Amino acid sequence: MSADPKDRIVVIGAGTAGLSASSRLLKKDSSLKLTILDKSRKHYYQPGWTFVGAGVFSFASTEKDTKDFIPKGAKWEPVNVKEVLPEANTVVAEDGREFKYDYLVVAAGIQSDWDKIPGLKETLGKNGVCSNYSGGVNTWEFVKALTSGTAIFTSRAPLKCGGAPMKAMFLSWDYWTRKGVAPKIDITYATAATAMFHVKKYSDIIDRICTERRLNRLYGHNLIAVDGLRKIATFSTPEGTNKELAFDLLHVSPPMSAPNFLKGSAIGNKDGFVDVDDSTLQHKKYPNVFALGDCSSLPTSKTAAAICRQSPVLVHNLMQHRAGKPLNARYNGYTSCPLITGFGSLLLMEFGYQLKIMENMPWDQSVHDGIRGMIHYCVKKYVFPPTYWHGILKGCWYGPSGPFPPSDMIVKS
Repeated sequence: MSADPKDRIVVIGAGTAGLSASSRLLKKDSSLKLTILDKSRKHYYQPGWTFVGAGVFSFASTEKDTKDFIPKGAKWEPVNVKEVLPEANTVVAEDGREFKYDYLVVAAGIQSDWDKIPGLKETLGKNGVCSNYSGGVNTWEFVKALTSGTAIFTSRAPLKCGGAPMKAMFLSWDYWTRKGVAPKIDITYATAATAMFHVKKYSDIIDRICTERRLNRLYGHNLIAVDGLRKIATFSTPEGTNKELAFDLLHVSPPMSAPNFLKGSAIGNKDGFVDVDDSTLQHKKYPNVFALGDCSSLPTSKTAAAICRQSPVLVHNLMQHRAGKPLNARYNGYTSCPLITGFGSLLLMEFGYQLKIMENMPWDQSVHDGIRGMIHYCVKKYVFPPTYWHGILKGCWYGPSGPFPPSDMIVKS
């Protein structure tokens, strides 16, 4: 290593990606001067909000203090970022303070733009309008209260955890079925996409489940306005027209985008996502900038499972670059969507770049119910939460390979 240790690392974000990467970096070298920038004093286990919306988890069980997960040796600055100046190796906070870095790790997540749909923000949590993306509490209240009428579940892209609105629909259907009211509720899934899921194998299975349960599907329908008082949702359609649909319950997937400070930034692409190499997670222009998670340009689904595989690749490559060595760790796009299809059933979907199936269980994962579905469901409900808090955030969990690095992560020369 050169005389200049290059030990100042700034990590933007104390979410799943930021804490995981920070923990791993300090495990590699505890002498690093690592600073985490994130104003949020609470950290949320957002995958748990699906269960909050179904009355399985309490919202309180998904919320903990950020300070309790800042890794030992890191300095936490509770600030919002205003801009990144890569030419000056500087991050500017909204309060005017400047943070110099030798390396920058951007793990700022993705933001929900509730105000981008007219009428949505004003009526969210009222008039039957809810979303698991806002915590799921109102979802459960409205699901319990509905005994007849029309329920609409919307989806769009980009989304973090793209299967979340389907999980909400399936769990709601199961609850209503158990209560004996499902025949009196017309359930529709309205998605801006042209299929239920972008991986055909899984999309076909989901279609079959929807057909068996008599769940309606509307493709190419994008929610563009909500009138909560009239209980009318307006969608744009593939024909170029707008369609109004009445509802009694409307579960919304809000528009999402890169954080505002990245839009128009030198490190962002045209959509504001940090423009990194798909394999190495290093910025395409600025070699001392890396990114992972939802704010990155990586062309894979935005999930915690993806971060489990991205984080060790980023950390390895950053430390290699710091030491003047080749970046020889590779991310293959692995991600997973554990699609809950009911209480006690789950379709475990795993795939990577080019939508390549990357399943890891020792059985056919196209089965969502029965004993296999119950095993998948129990892992989601009982194993994933403690693994998240005590494994992923602490930088010692790699996803399907558990606490061990995946064998294909390092490319041998």
